[in-house]
Amino acid sequence: MFRDLYDAISLLWFWRWPEAMGEVTAVDVERIRDSDGRDTFRLAVAYKFSLGSDGPYAGESSWQPLFFQKKRVLAARHNVRVGQQVPVHYRPDDASVNKLDRRAWINL
Repeated sequence: MFRDLYDAISLLWFWRWPEAMGEVTAVDVERIRDSDGRDTFRLAVAYKFSLGSDGPYAGESSWQPLFFQKKRVLAARHNVRVGQQVPVHYRPDDASVNKLDRRAWINL
């Protein structure tokens, strides 16, 4: 339990962690229905990366725009491709805790 809390809190400063280049392994549009029956859309990107002979490590990040969600997420789906190189930040003491860099979302 404390380990999970530590992992979650440490993600707050992920941009300060070392960076490695990863590869997109899957891209999905997720549709989530809230309790009012409205749909929310987000783009989920799965990726993998290695650190020398360590790895592969894997992770998933998602992007959810504030406005025009469906239109923007569906358009963004075409800008992120399986096999694309993406920057990933990983915690120095445990690379299994990682996050896709914000630059991956800039052109969406």
